[in-house]
Amino acid sequence: MMTRAPFCLLICFALFDNFLLTTGHDRQRLLEVAVLVMVAIGTLMRRACPVPLLQSRGDKLLGVFFLLGVLGSLQAFSVARALFEVSIFFVLYVFALQIAGEIALGGHAVLLRLLQVVGAICALHSLKFWVVYVTGLAVGTPLEVADFINGFSNVRFFNHTQTPILPLLILLCCITPRASRLRWLWWSLTAYWWMALFAVTGRGTMVGMAAGCIAVALLRRRLAVPYLRTVAISAALGLLGYAVFLVAIPLLSGSAPFGAFATMIERTAADPASNRLVLWRRATELILAHPWLGVGPMHFAHNAGDLHTGAHPHDWVMQIASEWGIPALLCLCTALALAGRTLLRTGSKLQEDARLDQTVCTALIAGGATILVDGLVSGLFVMPQSQLAVVLYLGCAIGWCRGRARRIHVNAGPARFQTAGPAFLVAGAALCLAVVVWPDMQARYRNDPLPAEVAALNQDVKWPRLWLAGFF
Repeated sequence: MMTRAPFCLLICFALFDNFLLTTGHDRQRLLEVAVLVMVAIGTLMRRACPVPLLQSRGDKLLGVFFLLGVLGSLQAFSVARALFEVSIFFVLYVFALQIAGEIALGGHAVLLRLLQVVGAICALHSLKFWVVYVTGLAVGTPLEVADFINGFSNVRFFNHTQTPILPLLILLCCITPRASRLRWLWWSLTAYWWMALFAVTGRGTMVGMAAGCIAVALLRRRLAVPYLRTVAISAALGLLGYAVFLVAIPLLSGSAPFGAFATMIERTAADPASNRLVLWRRATELILAHPWLGVGPMHFAHNAGDLHTGAHPHDWVMQIASEWGIPALLCLCTALALAGRTLLRTGSKLQEDARLDQTVCTALIAGGATILVDGLVSGLFVMPQSQLAVVLYLGCAIGWCRGRARRIHVNAGPARFQTAGPAFLVAGAALCLAVVVWPDMQARYRNDPLPAEVAALNQDVKWPRLWLAGFF
């Protein structure tokens, strides 16, 4: 079934590479760009997109959003980097639509197989931790946070990727038949995902998950019980795993327990915002100074370099408002509200005894709330690996909604481009990605030193936006 869904296979390949092969932020960015160029080429070769681009009310609002981004880019300090940000968001959007079309056409079979492949990828990544864990116990080496995030440049980049995927892993536990031999694997994996979250103290993800659970409890009530029960049991198993594997066993072996979770409360009490207040103040200043088109997509990095605290506001609302402008933010928020209403309406039209679809709907509502809330305090929408994980979630959500609404006939193919406009947009966005990245790729291949102005801003800690060496 998955062989008929090439874009689903492509997102699985990207996640597999991110989790298991490609190490470091910059290589993951290059992988993302390469995958998105392949998405654009595949879309152009099909001469189609499974969901007609920019035709529904929400899509038209997104069209205005991207247009405002282009206009804001033209007056930015670095036009190329600003257009890169607009282009990458646009092709990510196209990628999500392509995945959605394949899920809508393939139904539950494609959705389940996609989640199983993603689960297998996460399981292989967790295997790397267990190898380090057993080896460390044997030689007496204490665990470190880096042991949980193998392949990621920063622990928070790993958290950002956990946020979209954890609700989907919980969904996988919910919809896997009880008779399946893989059921124990998905439960064990989800419990480990929680344990890793507790171990590296991903507060944004925890708050997002709590918000998602509250949202479905209020909106779905008793229909949310199966999903919430799975959340509670898997989280409890994860906490138990933390107590056993990271506290009790190290103590019994004569080592110190892993103490990251224990210090979270102290760290939160000492600095609840984790230095974000200074970023939010700068974002507010930029919004007031440039309310209409912003300072340019990605350009918070340029306008906040003197802070030496972050290259983005760690808040998607402030990020869009300060970089794209308030009108663009209003377009995006309205489009998100319409998408949320569509998801809720699709769920309300289901029969109450349609347990599978009811559980999927609950998980998708919880996942959307989790992503949006975590994004208010993190760089979830900035980092390459989490951007791809969000695309995975969006593809599942849009595809399930369209499949349930019967908007795509079971035997229908992708919607052909009626004009050259959509094809031109896809081709232009892909070309922009390649043109902006190519010089940096050449510089990295030649091992060129950082320009003096970049090196001066990144003497110690790196604050990445496009590349790890952060500001421009």
